[in-house]
Amino acid sequence: MTGALIAAALFVACWVLHRSPPLSAHPASPLPGGAGRLRDDGLDDPALMMDLMASMLAVGSSLERGLDVLARSASAPAGAALTSVKTALDLGASWDVAWAAVPHTKDVRAAQELGNALRFAGTTGAPSAAVVTAHATQFRRRRNREAEQRAAALGVRLVVPLGLCSLPAFVCLGVIPILVGLFPAFT
Repeated sequence: MTGALIAAALFVACWVLHRSPPLSAHPASPLPGGAGRLRDDGLDDPALMMDLMASMLAVGSSLERGLDVLARSASAPAGAALTSVKTALDLGASWDVAWAAVPHTKDVRAAQELGNALRFAGTTGAPSAAVVTAHATQFRRRRNREAEQRAAALGVRLVVPLGLCSLPAFVCLGVIPILVGLFPAFT
């Protein structure tokens, strides 16, 4: 009976762990110090891309040059999106028209976040390295809050499976020996 309970508790624990979202929804591991994430096929962390763009803008690089550098170093979907935006801007398209062609999918999330951070610089032409750095900091804070919320939800989800695992052990190791010890007294 207890073996079936333990097996059921392990099944429930595995099911809960499998269904809960990972603490890092990103497929790659973080770099030391939380600086960002690199994938095998290129850069795919919005905050790191914003920091790189802010650095390029701070040393006097143009917005188009920064987009070109990031497009070549980004992952394939984000790089293609940034290349299409740079091409549209080079052809004279407005900022909103150039970014309207970027699809709203998970694959190009880094490019979308970069576009939101660069909107002020792209529409006004003002130097905005500080604004882009502030967007990167805000994005990291939002990502950390989401990770903390997922971790807290995981703790709540693990209460029932862990309780189901420890209750049979408590009964087998705590209650049954006491009852067996008391049994000779009743006979």
